[in-house]
Amino acid sequence: MKYQKRICCFIDILGFKKHIDETTKETGEDNIKKIKSIKSVLKLSKRITKDHGISNSKVITYFSDSIVISYNYNEPGQLFYTLLDLLYVSFELANKGYLTRGGVSIGKLLHTKKYIFGPALVDAYEIESKKAIYPRIIVSEEVIKIGSKHSKIGHSEDDERGYVMDLIDQDSDGLHYIDYITKSSSEFDDPEYDLYLYIENLKSNFFSNYDFETDGVKEKLDWLKLKLNKYITQIKENIKNRDFSQEIVDIYSNLKELK
Repeated sequence: MKYQKRICCFIDILGFKKHIDETTKETGEDNIKKIKSIKSVLKLSKRITKDHGISNSKVITYFSDSIVISYNYNEPGQLFYTLLDLLYVSFELANKGYLTRGGVSIGKLLHTKKYIFGPALVDAYEIESKKAIYPRIIVSEEVIKIGSKHSKIGHSEDDERGYVMDLIDQDSDGLHYIDYITKSSSEFDDPEYDLYLYIENLKSNFFSNYDFETDGVKEKLDWLKLKLNKYITQIKENIKNRDFSQEIVDIYSNLKELK
């Protein structure tokens, strides 16, 4: 049995211990609502990560609050589909009050239904734990370069890179991350209305108790706040400069930046 060259994605749910702590009340009783919430997001994560792509080599391992996805590096178009899975996971979980963080690497890996180990997993984990820092999934430049070379049949390398870059953004530190804040519109049934609800949901889910959070949590939330405020400004400029119905203008006029 030998290593394969694989693209490896490692993601986990931030603050999972806190979520687990909330499954029991001060009285010692089970918090049934919270237990059901955690169970539902883990089930949702599994469903989403199995939905997309036509990979013959894709393997997924779930353990506790973490997911590892890998596939043979040279599968045509699979990078796009895998990153799309991760975009959906990040979006859906954030909408339900759970932030994700992760890393996507490439290298030697042995990944079966029974075993998972190798340098690529170590690299993906180190990207998640040491480089991502904030609630974001970092995609290495090498992954983008190699994944784009193995394009979907009928796509050029430039086409494939364009599709991949439609899912990610470059942060102020130069790292590329999956942008679940501004690039999730394909998840909305009615984008004009649902976008407002999504942003208000993020504000409510993560900033209602901001003043009571630890400094470490605040550092992560400050990153999210910066991204949200920038996006809110952009949305309001778009509403102002484009032809929208008065109803939409009225709705987004109530959209406020976080302080």
